[in-house]
Parts: sequence; C-alpha cells; structure tokens
Amino acid sequence: MKIGQNDCKNFYSNFSGVDMYVDYHNERLKILSGSLLSELLIKVIIEYAKQENLGKIISNCHKKDLSIFEECGFVAEGIIDGFFQGEDAICMSLFLEKKRECSLYEEKENRIIDYCVKNTNKFELTKNKKYTIRQAVPDDIPQMIQLFQTIFETHPTPIFSREYLLEVMRDHVLFMVAEEEGKIISIASAELDKQHMNAEITDCATYPKYRGRNILSELIFQLETHLKRDGFVTAYSLSRANNLGINRSLSKLGYIYRGRLINNCNISGGYEDMNIWVKALKNNDV
Repeated sequence: MKIGQNDCKNFYSNFSGVDMYVDYHNERLKILSGSLLSELLIKVIIEYAKQENLGKIISNCHKKDLSIFEECGFVAEGIIDGFFQGEDAICMSLFLEKKRECSLYEEKENRIIDYCVKNTNKFELTKNKKYTIRQAVPDDIPQMIQLFQTIFETHPTPIFSREYLLEVMRDHVLFMVAEEEGKIISIASAELDKQHMNAEITDCATYPKYRGRNILSELIFQLETHLKRDGFVTAYSLSRANNLGINRSLSKLGYIYRGRLINNCNISGGYEDMNIWVKALKNNDV
C-alpha cells in the first residue's frame, strides 16, 4: 500500500486520515495527528516505515490514544505538559532498529540532569550588557547561517539553507538574535504551533567565545515574552542531552525535565539523545 512518494526527500503525507511526516534525514517517521487512529492503521504505517529503512517512529499522542500505541509496541519516552491547548501529550516511540534504542551516553546525560535539577540558581537579566537582543529579519540570514555552520556539523532541519530560513521566518518560526558590534553572536528560535498553542524552543547556538555570559537564557526569555503576549499555553524544548549549557539555561528559566528521546535526531554528525524540558506559560513568570 503506497502512503507517499519516495523521492529521497522528507515529505508530509496523509494516510486514511492520519497525518505523518516522513523524515529520511533522521531516519524516522512522525505520526502527527489523526482522529481515526486504530491499531490496524498504525501497523500499516509500521510496515511502511520498515520498507523505507526508517529506524524510529515517534508521536506526541493524546491520552485517549495511548493504549493503541502501546498495543503496537510503542513505549513512552516522556511527556509534554499542555501540548494540546493545555492537554498533555505523551511522547511515544517505536524503535525499528535494536541499536537505535540504546543510549551511548546515558551515564553522562544523567549526571547533567542531576546537576541541573540540584542547582537551583534562577535566571536574572544581565545588567550593563554589551550586546543587544532583537527579533531576526531576513537580512540577518547570511550571518545566521554562518553561526549555524560553525556550531553544527549536521542538523535535523535544513538551517544551512537561505530559502528554508526565509520561508519559516515568514511563516511559523520566531528567531531572536543577540548582536554585539554589528555581529550576530547567538540565536534561539520558537517554532509556533498555532493550532495547539504550543511553541518549541529550538535552533539555539552561540559562538564559543561568547558563552558563559547568560546570552542564550536572555534570548529564550525574550522569546517567552512574545509567546505569552500572543496567548501560547506551553513552551518546550528538545535539548541535546550531552550538552550542559543548553540544559542548564532551560533549568534556570524554570523549565521542568520531562523525559529523554533516545537517538532521536541526526545532529553534529550522528544520532543524539534529546532531553524534554517543558514550561507552562500562562500565569508563569520567570
């Protein structure tokens, strides 16, 4: 049964009312939504993913659909509180490759989480800072690409492409940049899900020489200000589990650790685990 056209490029598809994203770059398939989900439909999707040599299937599912995914062999890797306009989403995963479900750096990643949870310092705005923070505009894209290429060897999304950045900037991604002496030194973005009123904090990057100055935390704080103004319910982030800096920044800002997605995406040359951090935006001040 043909679900979509395989041209070696990622694509969205709908099969019997189930929206999906086939992601060849990360060798995974994401089940996005479907009011008519059934065990039979999911099993057909599983067979398709196997035919396409995809190693993982993921879905942020409603609680009402949890038993269907469990019957098909999926396991819960975490929760995104308030994902569906206030209703929680369970992050369900099915590993089609045995090696894909084994974390290579579990001990180190657990130490990072322990440190972040135990270190209770809270975020404070930096006084007398040399840099300025503002929303990115299309003219910033060449500098943004330069920064991304410096930090990431590979990335789950095509952030090295001018056309891609221009498209998402106009449509559904809010980028904030920190600028010092005319140079963009740090970036963070919020990918906006206006249907469910959640936003993913992502694409966080800072040149190494400018780290340790609270810049990334301030960028995320400013993104949250925009999100609260526009009525978003939840902010969440899938952060690189082996990177102390981004996990520490999110913890300081009041995000709560809610699980870990194992070998979830291809970033900086290989598959990495991603920590789930969640923050309620309504009635929640930094």
